[in-house]
Amino acid sequence: MSAARVFARVGVIAGGQKMRFVVLGDDSRPGVIIGDRVLDIGKAAHAARIELGFRSLLELIEGGQKALDAVRTLAERYRGADEGAVFETLADASLRAPWPGQRLVLAGANSAKHVADCVSNMGTPTTEQQVYENARKNPPAAFWAVARPIMGTGAMIEIPARALGFFDYEGEAAFVLGKRGKDIKAKDAKSYIWGVTLVNDWSVREEAWPPRPGNPLMQVKNFDCSKSIGPCISVGEADLDNIRVETYVNGELRQNFTTRDMIFSFAEVLEYLSQDMTFFPGDVVSLGTGAGTAIDTTIPNADGSWPKARFLKPGDLVEVRSSVVGSLTGNVVAKPH
Repeated sequence: MSAARVFARVGVIAGGQKMRFVVLGDDSRPGVIIGDRVLDIGKAAHAARIELGFRSLLELIEGGQKALDAVRTLAERYRGADEGAVFETLADASLRAPWPGQRLVLAGANSAKHVADCVSNMGTPTTEQQVYENARKNPPAAFWAVARPIMGTGAMIEIPARALGFFDYEGEAAFVLGKRGKDIKAKDAKSYIWGVTLVNDWSVREEAWPPRPGNPLMQVKNFDCSKSIGPCISVGEADLDNIRVETYVNGELRQNFTTRDMIFSFAEVLEYLSQDMTFFPGDVVSLGTGAGTAIDTTIPNADGSWPKARFLKPGDLVEVRSSVVGSLTGNVVAKPH
């Protein structure tokens, strides 16, 4: 899928308070989208003889409002200009994961419908309300991602050998933090957000119910290619509690939910995770997935085995989509022998 199509469904702009940042090329240069083009921020600043004070996405985030204002000024300077040396067209841009290189933590079991459907399909009828009430008796669940590299849009996603036919997708909305904080209160959490992006939390499912206790390494969640982020980071999105996420497999809509559907809000998750622990600019917090994954739409066979029809296979194209961010795609391939 071309970079232009990745953003075809969102009105991408650089101006006002909204900007969408991408990362370009193997040297991970930050860029900002202007219409159907990407302004290479570093090249534009050099051509204009402006010293921005940052060169990487992380340094841009750490630069706070001053850095955003500098990019906005630069974007306005070049808006409408025909200077190919500082622009790439979206159709030709080589987008990389907009990954600040810090830490990634993902909320788990944070959708009542996702969990209720899993449990009910596996033989224990449960309602969303029951799941919600039981979950709210405990703190939010979450885990750290340790896999590298983080994959960008259009990447080849290798099915792990341990998947044994049960490889799954999880479309999620994620928040990039813009300032340092510890013991953050929920009422203040939004002030720590720098931008919004999408995550696909590629997952291995194990054919057992109830699920086996997870090991501390979370190997069903941490392996090469297990995390995709992108296609951009959207800065200035107003309604952070109502971001719609859709996931398509080969064009078939599988997931359709919003961040408002989650059991715990971003603010509640960050409050819990930041107890006695400092978060830094560039850290990413993903809010968890909604219903419609392969695992929560699979009903076991009469003999207890799991049909594999809903799970991913080599050749599948998975697209996580949001009007706020664009389309994060992944091409599923077999692991080379």
